[in-house]
Amino acid sequence: MTFSHGYLNVSIKLSHVVKIQKDINVDGYPTLMYGKEGWFPFYASTIDIPRLELPQKLTTLPNFSSTVDFSLYGVNGTIDDFSYDIWLSQNPNVTYLQYSCIEIMIWIYHEENISSRYFVEEGRLTVQATVNGSEENVTFTVYVLPHTGSSNGWIGVYYVSDKNLKGNITLPLSYLIIRSIYFVDKVFPSLSASEYYLDAIQVGMEFNDENGYADLGYALYGWWIHS
Repeated sequence: MTFSHGYLNVSIKLSHVVKIQKDINVDGYPTLMYGKEGWFPFYASTIDIPRLELPQKLTTLPNFSSTVDFSLYGVNGTIDDFSYDIWLSQNPNVTYLQYSCIEIMIWIYHEENISSRYFVEEGRLTVQATVNGSEENVTFTVYVLPHTGSSNGWIGVYYVSDKNLKGNITLPLSYLIIRSIYFVDKVFPSLSASEYYLDAIQVGMEFNDENGYADLGYALYGWWIHS
């Protein structure tokens, strides 16, 4: 990951990859983050901007959109998704991810499809987005993963775009974050938005190798959070 000439370039070149868990279709997720992660082993925090101080209760979260301007390339391997990865917790000082923490992934672009029997399709959601300067309705299929990794694992909410988006993309991010609780409620009706904090927002690309080799990456020309 290098930053030069005003943009971030992520170049992945791997060979002879051997997975510890062969059933996981992701080698890595090189990403940028805004906010705070307090859990092992990814502890990190960033500076805050006045319009969005994190962690913050969902009940006081301002309305905001997020714009990413990016390009992708793939010579070998799979771009599983270019996505937001967003983290909610009931305790902003949590040091270990488990139920009832929530991970929200918003797949803007994806070559991977969700097919695992553990994911529950809970509906579809259409939002107004700006795609390379044009207003468009973008529809996501929404899946809930009740537990990630173990019987006490955190909850996953996955927004999977019906069509692949690349370039300059603006989404109503705060709306998608709040709306995720509606889909969680279909599986865990005892949980509510008033219990949660928004801890961190990440932007990046999940990728997978092909027969042990990967040659792919992305350029992020800008990431803006705005009202």
